[in-house]
Amino acid sequence: MINQYEVPAYIEDNIPALKKALHQFPAVFHIYDTVTCLSEYTDKQLREQNFQVADKCLRLAAKLYERGNDVVKGAITRIFLPAVCSIPLADAVSRIRMYSLIPDVLYNLYIQQQLISNGNR
Repeated sequence: MINQYEVPAYIEDNIPALKKALHQFPAVFHIYDTVTCLSEYTDKQLREQNFQVADKCLRLAAKLYERGNDVVKGAITRIFLPAVCSIPLADAVSRIRMYSLIPDVLYNLYIQQQLISNGNR
């Protein structure tokens, strides 16, 4: 089981581009800052249509959710998913592309978050 103190190193190992960003704050003690960093990077990749890197980020978030303790799962649910759900999907093609990238373990949570987000708009 991955705990909140292991998450920064786990992210760095899988996405080396985030190493510098994760070291700008004491992320090892702030799981929400760490997950925010991952979600902002994922958002940027999706907006730039860099789907290969975005897919890697989404799969990493799914692994963290699947293997993480309750604190890690909570951070993915409360920080990562709402950030990903806030990305505007301009048309049906974009929506289908996005849905195809969401890993199975996060898919139901993503849909639930979409419903909550759309209900508040």
